[in-house]
Amino acid sequence: MIKTAALVGDYGDLFWSLGSSVSHVAGGEIFTRIYVANVTDENREYMLMAVVSSGGTKITEFPIKVNGSTWFIVGANDTVRIPSSIEVAYTSATLTLNLYERESNEITDSVSTALIGLLPAFPETPVIADTMGSLITMMVIIMMMTMMSKAMAGEEEK
Repeated sequence: MIKTAALVGDYGDLFWSLGSSVSHVAGGEIFTRIYVANVTDENREYMLMAVVSSGGTKITEFPIKVNGSTWFIVGANDTVRIPSSIEVAYTSATLTLNLYERESNEITDSVSTALIGLLPAFPETPVIADTMGSLITMMVIIMMMTMMSKAMAGEEEK
């Protein structure tokens, strides 16, 4: 996890269970536990906004809903744990989670992780599977022709 300093005062802290990088297949889900801490003496409303970027360019952003809502309340001096799965259609990018505080409507904290792309599993790549099947068939035919030609050459010597 790459943790940034609080961006707007001390309205809240954000943490998650992801490390500084995550192996990821494009379109797959990333499972994490998100922790939002309200470090103030009054109840606050927060929103979690996921941002996917690459090379400093924002690719997409979307809110992470908590109990079906974009904004959620955290009690004074309390912490909430939010199990979450985030579906990301990109790899070789950075996933950042921003914590917005409603009263200021500003980002109060942020965490990031690098999305490292993985190749899809072998059976999920039909072009490669079809090519391999054709190559194996061709190898079997060549081996059979070789065995038949040796057998025929042996009969001619008799």
